[in-house]
Amino acid sequence: MTITLGVGLHGKIIGYLSQTINGQIAFRFTESYLSLLERPVLSQSFEDDIFRTYYGKNRLLPSFFANLIPEHGALRDLIENNLGVSSGDDLALLEAVGRDLPGAVEIIRVDGDDLSVQEDLKISTYIDEDVLKNKRSGLRFSLAGVQMKFSVLRDPDRITLPASNQDGEWIVKLGSTRFPFTVENEYAIMQWAMSAGFDVPECYLHNAKTVSDSLRKYTDFGDSVFVIRRYDRQAGRRLHQEDFAQVTNLRPELKYDHIKYEQCGGLIKQLLGNDAYYEFIRRLTFVIASGNADAHLKNWSFLYLNNQQASLAPMYDQVCTIAWPELNSELALKLAGTKNWFALELRRFESLAERAGADPTKTTETVHETLAQLVDAWNNSQVSTLLPLPHLERLQIFWERVPLLRPFVSEMQWPT
Repeated sequence: MTITLGVGLHGKIIGYLSQTINGQIAFRFTESYLSLLERPVLSQSFEDDIFRTYYGKNRLLPSFFANLIPEHGALRDLIENNLGVSSGDDLALLEAVGRDLPGAVEIIRVDGDDLSVQEDLKISTYIDEDVLKNKRSGLRFSLAGVQMKFSVLRDPDRITLPASNQDGEWIVKLGSTRFPFTVENEYAIMQWAMSAGFDVPECYLHNAKTVSDSLRKYTDFGDSVFVIRRYDRQAGRRLHQEDFAQVTNLRPELKYDHIKYEQCGGLIKQLLGNDAYYEFIRRLTFVIASGNADAHLKNWSFLYLNNQQASLAPMYDQVCTIAWPELNSELALKLAGTKNWFALELRRFESLAERAGADPTKTTETVHETLAQLVDAWNNSQVSTLLPLPHLERLQIFWERVPLLRPFVSEMQWPT
């Protein structure tokens, strides 16, 4: 028996995922999609050859689709248990959460014997049947990664799960007993980024009591939660996006491997131009300044505002991870040959620029200007009072030790 899933983009089936009786999973685009003069982009990883069939290795999902579902961990376990999906069955999980995925992709079960007819059907054709099956709200969403978080609806006084025919417009993240103050940390760092002029989604700290009982039953939310607006949902419209693991055709477990920051910069420069490249340099500088050791491939994304032309998605998942000494403390990806914080100097950015085909002088000037802006934003905002004191102390020591940051440390107003 062959299982066939329709892959929808912006409400129209554009391809098929098929699993044969021997377990191999393949993806191909529909003929109607291939014939479009102005095709919406599914992924840059397909653009070099949209006519081929893409196979997942070792009976796994092709990489683009593997990155749409949660990685193995507590969130995935919770969703699998809630939906009755067998542990490790990626295809079944993708189908089960396929109506609320990152970006504008939707996944639905189709009749594998009549694909030519279904190519002309819109995804909305299937909504009534799905809603009848799933009248109650529940964990029928997918958010990539391993952190415990939920796609939700929010008003100032209440955080709730969406109904089965609604899209979650916000993401709520939980605190951690293992890593205290995670939500306060992320909120502070995101406010720092916003104060420095970066593109950051609207976000808040909420008392966990605002979480509805229907959501609270799934896990302990602690005292506070971090709530951030989904940038891929806008006024009832789904905006397509893909993270850099998808862009580079790598499985999620390889998000720390194979690709370096200079390759990310070169890719951005090639696809989006010089302005986007220098924005990438600004963001990478912030990653270093905030002590974020988790800026891996899945924490950088493209957003498709007009379905075809990519742009850099807003910044997200910015956390001062060096606040917890037990975590691995090095850059997520190599920067000019090193992941060592304490080997980071301006010359590393010169090398990055050369390898990315960019101007080394303007690149280092951008780094210097960004650090000055970050100092100014720090001193003229409430960020230092938002960051928990133990984390603040760790960050000050970090700035004193990192060569790139050390010249600016005396300009930072550290609470005494």
